[in-house]
Order: sequence, then structure tokens, then C-alpha cells
Amino acid sequence: MFTVGSCTVLYNPNESVLTNLNSYSNCVDISVVVDNSDTKNEISQLLKNDPNFIYIDMDGNKGIAAALNKGIEYLNSKNIDFALTMDQDSLFPTKYYPNILKLVNKYKMDYSVIGLNFNQDNGGSDEIVEVPCWLTSGNFVNIDTFNRIGKFDERLFIDYVDIELGYKLFKSNLKICYLKNYSLKHEIGNPIEIHLFGKTYHAMNHSPIRYYYRYRNAYYLYHYVDKDFFRKEYFKEITINIIKMLVYEKNQKAKLSMIRKGIRDAKLKKLGKFYE
Repeated sequence: MFTVGSCTVLYNPNESVLTNLNSYSNCVDISVVVDNSDTKNEISQLLKNDPNFIYIDMDGNKGIAAALNKGIEYLNSKNIDFALTMDQDSLFPTKYYPNILKLVNKYKMDYSVIGLNFNQDNGGSDEIVEVPCWLTSGNFVNIDTFNRIGKFDERLFIDYVDIELGYKLFKSNLKICYLKNYSLKHEIGNPIEIHLFGKTYHAMNHSPIRYYYRYRNAYYLYHYVDKDFFRKEYFKEITINIIKMLVYEKNQKAKLSMIRKGIRDAKLKKLGKFYE
């Protein structure tokens, strides 16, 4: 069998994070929490003093890519085979963990990253879906492969780090899949539901700074890394997503201003953390 350690990134955690962490911390061999919070609150202090967790303080927000790299680096130092990367807002389907582990074992020679589905019903068939990239939460990442392909790109800071990892795997002829019938409960921002023609859509309703990172990184990856691989996500940002933001969200002026700054910085190849 193989060993698994969890790596969870914290940012200003609240009490619900404890429930989420406890949904998988007892299942894995080592449970690492990496704290990106600028100011440490009582939940951060509680986890820092809890012997059940390895607590790593990033001394401020260094971005999700740097935090994940740090946590996986620690797991690697303890000879852990797979990192279960988790967001603090994700609840793991604990009772299905033995089934999930069997499937990871079954597919680990064929796929370097094996993820879970999200916000769907659990149980059923063992069907997998092969994808070019997948969200970071709920992924079983082969640590040896992760180290060989170059880890998460810390210059991106937050958005598109998952898609860029998929690109690195693709360029190395390695693959990603997710388990269709095993699913996290996962919160994604503050989405606005849109009901149109009998279907439900979502406007992501990100903060202005998140729009900066999304559009900067999408523009940069499409124009300067690989147009073919990043084409779908880039055109989704500049068409569907921006229309939904303009029609359904508030604070459009500030969001458009940050999008312009993001594209400006992408053209200058200015990455990393945003500073005014």
C-alpha cells in the first residue's frame, strides 16, 4: 500500500474549518495545515497547538501555490507517497475513504493526480473521468511526480495554479482524472445563482483582487505559455465570465479596474503578489 498525507491551506479560518479538517485528518498518515493568514485568529492558534496537526506558518499571505508547495515539501521530507491537497472550505466524504483509497491504488500507475468530484452525490460506480486539469481541493497528488515536473507556479499566486499544474503534467505526458461518484462538499467563493431558460448558472461574484489574478494569469498563460492548452479558459474569462459579472454582480467598476490592471501586468509579464 502507499502513504497519504493531507495538505490544507488556511486563510483567516473560522470554526467550520475544524469540521472540514476533522473529516479527513484521522484518515491520513500525516495532516499538515499551512497558514496563509496575515493575522492569526483563535482558530489558527488552536491548530498551531493541536498535536494532531503539523502547523506551518507562512508569515503572511504568500499565495496558495507557495503554501501548497511548502506543505507538500514537508510531506516529502517524511517519505509520504501521496499528498491529499485540500481547501479549508472543503468537507471530505469520510465514510467513503476506504473505497476512495482502493481506487487511488487501482489508478495510481496511470494517473499522477486523482481527484474527487465536488458537490455531487456520493457512492455508486467506480467510474473515472480523464481531464486536462482539476481543482486543487480533493486531489491525491503523486509527490514524486509533482517534484519532477516542477511543483505549483508560485508566480501565479492564486488563480490558475491548478490549470498550470495540469499543463506541466500534459507536457510530461502524464495524466489527471477524477472519481466521478465520490465527491467533496466544496464552497467556491460567493456565487450568484442565475436561472435562465429553465437552467441554473452561476456568476462567481469574486472580489476585485481575485478578478485581477484571474485575468492576469489567464492572459499571461494564454499569450506567453501555450495558446492551445489555455485557450478554453482564457476565452471563457473574456466572454462568458465578464458578461455575467457585468450583468449580475455588484461593484463592477472596481472589478473592471482590477481586470485592466491584471491584463496590463500580464503584458508586462509582471507576476507574483499584487501591490498597488
